[in-house]
Amino acid sequence: MVNVVVIYDSRTGATEKMAKAVAEGASSVKGVEVELNKVGTRFDVCLIDLAVAVILGSPTHYGSVTLEMRALLESLNDLKNLKKINFSGKIGGVFGSYGWDGGWVVDKLVADMKGLGISVVEPKVSAADKGGGFGVRIGEEDLKKCRELGRAVAEKVSKRA
Repeated sequence: MVNVVVIYDSRTGATEKMAKAVAEGASSVKGVEVELNKVGTRFDVCLIDLAVAVILGSPTHYGSVTLEMRALLESLNDLKNLKKINFSGKIGGVFGSYGWDGGWVVDKLVADMKGLGISVVEPKVSAADKGGGFGVRIGEEDLKKCRELGRAVAEKVSKRA
C-alpha cells in the first residue's frame, strides 16, 4: 500500500528535481511506500484517498501555483465537498521553486492543504531556480532540504503504522 503520495508540477525541471529528492527522502524510511506523480500525467486520484500523507510541489507561476496544480487543488476540494475523499487526519508537506518572486507558492500550497483538512508538517521547502535561462540549478542544499521534508513526513507516517 502506498503511504505517501508526492504530486508535483514542473516547467523547467527544477520542481521535478525537488520532487525526486522529496520522494527519495520519504523512501528512506523503513516500511514507507512512496508514489511520485506529475500533474498532467495519468494517475488514480484514489491514491490520495488511500495514502496517509500527501506532499505537493509547484513552481511559482505568476505569483501562485501553476494552472495545472490549481486545477488539481480545485478537484480535490470538490471531492472533499462531495465526501469522496476524507482529508481529515492526513499528513501533508509542501515544496516549490521560484525564479524571482521570493517563493510564495509554498504558502499558497500550505493554505490550500489546510483548507482541505490536511495537517502540514515542517519544513516547507522553497528554492530559487538559479538557472536564469541556462538550465536548472537547484542547489544541493535545497535538495537536502527536500530529502529532509520527505523523511519528516514519512517518519510521521511510520509512527502511525
